[in-house]
Amino acid sequence: MRFLAVTFSAFVAASSAFAADFARDIRPLLETHCFDCHGDEEKPKGGANLERFKTDDDVMRDRAVWGGVLEKMESHQMPPPKRGSQPSATERGKVLAWIAEIAARPDPTLGARDPGKPVLRRLTRLEYNNTVRDLLGLDTDVFMFSERLPLADKNYFQPATGKLGDRVEVRLREYGGKYPVLLPQSGLPADNRAEHGFRNRGDAMNFSPLQLEQYVALAGEIVNHPDLPQRSRVFAELLGVEFNPLPAPAVATSSAQTRTAGGTVSPAVGVFAPDASKLAKAEGSPDWPEQFREQIAGAFGEGRGGVLDVGAASANTTVAGKGGLLRVPFGDAGTKTLTVNPDADLWLVSFATAEETSGSLLIANKIKKEKRHELTFKILGGDEEEGITRLGICVLGRSGQSGPVTLTARFTDDTATTLTATITEGAKGTTLFTFAAVPGEHIKSLVVDGSKFSGDYVLLDDLGFITSGRAVHNARPPATASVAEKRAPKAAPPVAPTAQPKTPVRSPVERLNAFVERTLRRPATAEEQARFHGVFDEARRTGKSDADAMRVAAQSVLSSPSFLFLAHPVPANAGKVRALDDYELASRLSYFLWASMPDEKLLAAARSGSLRDAATLEAHAHRMLRDVKVRELSESFAVQWLRLDQLYTSKPDRDLFKDYYAGPQGKDTLHGSQLLEALLLFETVLVEDRGLIDFVDADFTWLNPRLAKVYGLEYPASRAVVADSDLPDQSNRELKKRAANANNRWHRTALTDKARGGFLTMGASLTVTSLPFRTSPVKRGAWLLETVFNRPPTEPKVAFVVENDTREAARSMSIRERFEAHRSRDACYTCHIRLDPPGFALERFDAVGVWRETDGGRPVDAAGEWNGLAFDGPAGFKAVLMAHPEEFVRGFIEHLLSYALGRKLEIYDQPTVLAIQRAARADGYRFSRVVAEIVNSH
Repeated sequence: MRFLAVTFSAFVAASSAFAADFARDIRPLLETHCFDCHGDEEKPKGGANLERFKTDDDVMRDRAVWGGVLEKMESHQMPPPKRGSQPSATERGKVLAWIAEIAARPDPTLGARDPGKPVLRRLTRLEYNNTVRDLLGLDTDVFMFSERLPLADKNYFQPATGKLGDRVEVRLREYGGKYPVLLPQSGLPADNRAEHGFRNRGDAMNFSPLQLEQYVALAGEIVNHPDLPQRSRVFAELLGVEFNPLPAPAVATSSAQTRTAGGTVSPAVGVFAPDASKLAKAEGSPDWPEQFREQIAGAFGEGRGGVLDVGAASANTTVAGKGGLLRVPFGDAGTKTLTVNPDADLWLVSFATAEETSGSLLIANKIKKEKRHELTFKILGGDEEEGITRLGICVLGRSGQSGPVTLTARFTDDTATTLTATITEGAKGTTLFTFAAVPGEHIKSLVVDGSKFSGDYVLLDDLGFITSGRAVHNARPPATASVAEKRAPKAAPPVAPTAQPKTPVRSPVERLNAFVERTLRRPATAEEQARFHGVFDEARRTGKSDADAMRVAAQSVLSSPSFLFLAHPVPANAGKVRALDDYELASRLSYFLWASMPDEKLLAAARSGSLRDAATLEAHAHRMLRDVKVRELSESFAVQWLRLDQLYTSKPDRDLFKDYYAGPQGKDTLHGSQLLEALLLFETVLVEDRGLIDFVDADFTWLNPRLAKVYGLEYPASRAVVADSDLPDQSNRELKKRAANANNRWHRTALTDKARGGFLTMGASLTVTSLPFRTSPVKRGAWLLETVFNRPPTEPKVAFVVENDTREAARSMSIRERFEAHRSRDACYTCHIRLDPPGFALERFDAVGVWRETDGGRPVDAAGEWNGLAFDGPAGFKAVLMAHPEEFVRGFIEHLLSYALGRKLEIYDQPTVLAIQRAARADGYRFSRVVAEIVNSH
């Protein structure tokens, strides 16, 4: 099976203007090696008659056939391996290079390179949900569906940081359990999955009159939801009613919290240190001032952060130590509160010898010379286990005083980060200290130590914070108290804010036009606008109010083909081949990376006509890769690519694999842990922009205590806990809760044994490719060929059943022994020569991914040959793959490109795949480079 080097060099040769004459150079080779089976006969094998091609023109008229020829010859399936006469490496390379060359030729009927036929595809169920959610600015899904992974929260996933951290906390909910949505009793039918592809493939989608009725009914339920005007500012504006958000749910508080429920209240603002023209940065702080300002503004707008900027009404107030509170309402309508509890008296005051970074007040120690105190933080009314992940504060310089000040952030895992800066005299000495928690942990307190500072007081201002709460988009615009508190001299009274003209009330037509354009993701045609106006007018004529008529019109928009399908009007003068317009590019990019509609920044670029500029398009792609909505690339693309959507249907035998089940009735299975291990690897590569090679040969993995025990790997001792299966008393609720909480904690763990690392050797992949009571080398081999190499095997021509395939037989005879007779048959050998090596390479792992030395009482035989190189076991097999990583990289690029385009790749897409592969290789196969090249391949 020495074929990869020939294949890849052949493609490279083709890209260098390889030119062979078909009649002279290629047809004679086909006649010698192919026409016996694929000649001009009544029933050629596989339905492929190659003898009918006489000239280059014949070839180009039916070029698609040669894509299949390429795959069969490249993989050495054809000519059949047991056939005596085989083409030489040179001959095989010549045919493959010629196929690569014809793939790159202009299409004779188009007069240009074939970009692929436009695919009329509708939104998938996931895309529909995400689009309506983002269109209306909802903070929950619209309905429940199985594609939404059972993650109770996703707070660890913060791609803007560029780092996943080495420790994260992820809580799972019960698979199939309910979770908060707008319409808990509604939904849409599941989407079909394309063979060897994805749910978003247009050719795999169906759309019936019954489905259209379901879309119309669902749109009606959405727009008529009684709480929607209070949950969606967008919808309230569309109806022309005032947006009055629903009150936050009541939050149970402890008695201690009740006792300290008073305190000084200072609502959060959204602008950090606006009065500071220049800030020094404490060495070791992760953020520069401008970066931190941008992060705070963004978090404030999403309702998960802000700035404590003490208001003028609190002048000369004392916050008592060990009991007094500074309360900082934040979030949409101030539904959450950050409490700051000092262990020593604080003074909210103004000093004439210092310049505040905002407003007119600062925070100082109340007792002279007592310059060391600790501020403890807590969040009330927030999401479950919400805490501070990023913190910044300004230490003010003061005339005639200087010296070192030390700040220490303490985290929930009992670690701490300490920063020290020398505060010089005057305003130029004002210094910004910032701190960041590792994913999964929070900042619980801040220790301020100015004991070595020359002055009697340590002056603090603008405490900025970002939490792990869910983003509520467009919660509030950034604001700052200092706008109303700007000072001329300090003694001057606050300047009254300038009266702003009221925003003019828009007419129903204007509101509907804006909604239609946003919903259709492009400017609406005059005919479309007229149609929706007609729906509104007709509803008004029947006696409906403006608001109710607008609901009817909105239902019409949300169930229109222009919304449900990703198709744009084609200009009347468009030729056979045309460039995508800016709006088409915006939608293609957003549904690729976010599985949702374009955001306002992307639409603004489309409106300006700048999106077709390669640099601009790539810049938006990089921006979107740093947005939390890119989670869908892992939860939609990666889950389908790796077949993890089939994991929960795997049911390992309870008697043979006892460790897979835990808890009452064994309901706590290993499915969730296996899923998360794989998801975290993909997200690590995505967020940290690592090389694609980590997908196959990573030197680390993610473990929780339970998975570490199953794998027989060491888990960090500082986090070691009792696993669920070890609990002696099922009624010991506290112990079980501690174990469950510990298993929510994941550590990035270095691997020294190459047998583990990457998707090939993960429990999820190994479980989903096994039967309930034994492994399946055929399923594992087929999974590897399809997932890793994107060269899925053909369906077997001969039905085959393993004799005596029972639980008892699995204990007495190895699966390799039982397969040996079958794989040697001539009719089976062609497929098994490709299936068996990767399948048997993984036989060192049992049906749930546990390492084993024996199978059926005999030593495991995991030896084989791939690309002409011998290996033994998973580590050896991965070493062979890494000798030629192009094979895996090409397969991944093809999968991702197909997902991005929403269609099957054809032979004329191969030059694009090769161009992306070359660019990726030059950049270390980094994930973002592959994405950027795909985005610019439009």
